[in-house]
Amino acid sequence: MNLGAVIGFVMGLGILLTAAFLGSASTGGMGSLWDGISLAIVVGGAIAATCIAYPLEDVIAAFAGFPKVFLGAQGFTLKDVVQDYVGLAELARKGELSKAADETPEHMPFRLSSIKDACRMISDGLAKDDIRTIMENKEQYRALREIKAANAIAKLGEYAPSFGMIGTLFGLIFMLAGMTMPAAPGTDPMASLIANMAIALITTLYGALFAFFFFLPFSEHLKYINEGKKVESALHLEAAMLLYDKVHPIMVQERLNAFLARKDRFTDED
Repeated sequence: MNLGAVIGFVMGLGILLTAAFLGSASTGGMGSLWDGISLAIVVGGAIAATCIAYPLEDVIAAFAGFPKVFLGAQGFTLKDVVQDYVGLAELARKGELSKAADETPEHMPFRLSSIKDACRMISDGLAKDDIRTIMENKEQYRALREIKAANAIAKLGEYAPSFGMIGTLFGLIFMLAGMTMPAAPGTDPMASLIANMAIALITTLYGALFAFFFFLPFSEHLKYINEGKKVESALHLEAAMLLYDKVHPIMVQERLNAFLARKDRFTDED
């Protein structure tokens, strides 16, 4: 689980709710901050506009990416990956890489598909340049797919405030049009005007909240994940080339440790 994202989301939500509760104490409760029509204008409008700007499958992929922000690491680190490749280097020198596809590393819950694919291609006798091209193409188009999903979420963040303003303009138009009508008996025209203005402003609030607390931060985090995967993919490519050349495990360890921060590097003591 990504503890930082969870803490940030809960903390931000707590601050906003606390501020809303304290601010609404003198107005009879937080019900004045809820308006279903305004919510539909902001969220529905932003999604509709994004579906026009992006293919539907990219928008669906964008929403499918939201859980990734909170899930975090999937049971392994790059240090674990390096350790696995160091172990595989000995098998490569013996010509026994084909065994790796059916094995589970002791230090990881599963062997990554990228590692299995590299071992399979080497065992099947593919040329070194072909293996490099295949792995580079996979990484290139993986990154493109994931960045499109992140950009679709960012586009939601761009459109949400605009639809918030559109909803506010709707509200103001209806409010001004209502001012030409005679007030109902027993009602205060000024109080009714102020109440209608408050409702009109809610869509602007919703647009800002969804954009700056939800859509844009989530998009930035997915882009951050994508950059991290680029490092992981580069590590896989380097390791595959080393396994192909049957480089000594010690050299494999030193070459792959370059992809890790100094404090995370794999050593013989681990």
